[in-house]
Amino acid sequence: PPRLVAPPRLVAPRRAYAPRMTATDVSEAAASAAIPASTNVFCNRALNLGGIQAVGFDMDYTLAEYVPETFDLLAYDGAIEKLVNTMGYPAAVLDLVYDPHAYMRGLVIDKKRGNLLKLDRHKYVKVAYHGLKRMTPEERKAIYATSFETAPAFTPPDFSTIDTAFLLVDACLFCQLVSYKDDHPDEVTKSYEQIYRDVRRAVDLCHCDGVIKDAVAVNPAKYIRSDPALATMLTALKQGGKQVFIVTNSLYDYTDVVLRHLLGASWLDYFDLVVCGARKPGFLLDPYLPIFQVRQDGSLENAEIISPQDGARLLQRSRVFQGGNWQHLHALLQLASGSGLLYVGDHMYSDILRSKRTLGWRTLLIVPELRDELLTAEETRHLAAAVDEAYAERAAVEARLQHLEIRRSQLEIDSEVEALLEGDGGAAKAEALSEEALAELDERIAEARDQQRVLSSALNEALCRQHEAYHPAWGRLFKTGAQNSRWAQQVQEYACLYTSHVTNLVQFAPDTSFRALSDLMPHDRAPPA
Repeated sequence: PPRLVAPPRLVAPRRAYAPRMTATDVSEAAASAAIPASTNVFCNRALNLGGIQAVGFDMDYTLAEYVPETFDLLAYDGAIEKLVNTMGYPAAVLDLVYDPHAYMRGLVIDKKRGNLLKLDRHKYVKVAYHGLKRMTPEERKAIYATSFETAPAFTPPDFSTIDTAFLLVDACLFCQLVSYKDDHPDEVTKSYEQIYRDVRRAVDLCHCDGVIKDAVAVNPAKYIRSDPALATMLTALKQGGKQVFIVTNSLYDYTDVVLRHLLGASWLDYFDLVVCGARKPGFLLDPYLPIFQVRQDGSLENAEIISPQDGARLLQRSRVFQGGNWQHLHALLQLASGSGLLYVGDHMYSDILRSKRTLGWRTLLIVPELRDELLTAEETRHLAAAVDEAYAERAAVEARLQHLEIRRSQLEIDSEVEALLEGDGGAAKAEALSEEALAELDERIAEARDQQRVLSSALNEALCRQHEAYHPAWGRLFKTGAQNSRWAQQVQEYACLYTSHVTNLVQFAPDTSFRALSDLMPHDRAPPA
């Protein structure tokens, strides 16, 4: 009869292997070796800047980097005042304190349950908080991992993703109010979902009624970080033959305040076109939105753009427009295809995902958190090494355990075969020998399983230490456990390029070719036999 034969050589699998780089990968890596990782531009999809006709920018959190300790506080304090004075929340809410570093982009709000979640790329919830309280693995799995059929999609209307820094205030205030409701159910009787709607409306009103923008206009230096490299970067793009433009949701009066602070009174000279009040993502989706030209006095004039000649005529009068849609933009730039346009923004949905998926624009995502993420990675190499070592030790034990279990199965089969061949007398002897060998194997298997449990616990502790070095609650922005986070997955899918700050582009010539590393699957990373 056929025998169960153990593999001739069992090698403990490693957790990860250094990617095998092609010759192109090596040359690209060498070309950027002089640029620090924290200011480099990273490539997901090959992009030749020489083939780009126009480079466009969002303004808020892209050209303008806000100071969270001051700027976010305007929205937070203004929203709390509205929640208490106009929406019926108790006065004690006024005592809540904003923490600008408590949350990160990529988290998902469960509006109905009052939870905040961090997902991996498979949409598995790895970290969850109910309000300000961290949920246990049992609590988390009971809600989000019961079965595939009942697993939520984590999409609107029941869920909302924090895909821009503007929404960090929402996350903080929502979690605080959820915990306040749980502690004082008689004072806040609204549902978690209604609390979310109230928070969203209160914060949005602060962006519309002047609570935020009036304060920034009075003292922009308090709220916006200056960057002397910004003018250099924009000038280099124009000298490289690129059309340079802005598409921002901010209206012209606020755009003028911000860009005067960053570039001076003649800021408009740096741009070929400025579109304010764009209402993204509608600007990228609705071909019927009307466009208006902004006159010198700030008033609006209806603009008809039917042909490229109309666009050229309008641009002679003014380079500033309000509203409109992507068709108007392409006509004003005389752009034949979306692939000739590179758009730079911070908002995963409104700037990157929609422009990429709908229009085929090339995209560059601004990830300010990336700088600290990379610096922390450098400072915590010893923690990463400890995690790799823990993975390797556990893998070695699991390989030994697998080998022992295969031997046990083979021994049982051999014993049965020998009993059939030897008859009754031989069967008794074979059974006795088999029971002794099986007992020895069972003891070794039990020992290996105990070691596996101990090493799994040690691995979890090593992972926790590593993640807490990045953020005490949420860990690394681009990772969730050993997997890429859902945020990282979106960056890979929709951002052709990504970097920590817009002026990192100043390090690259206008005809630079960015190349991605070769795609690798797990079997491509396997070590040679």
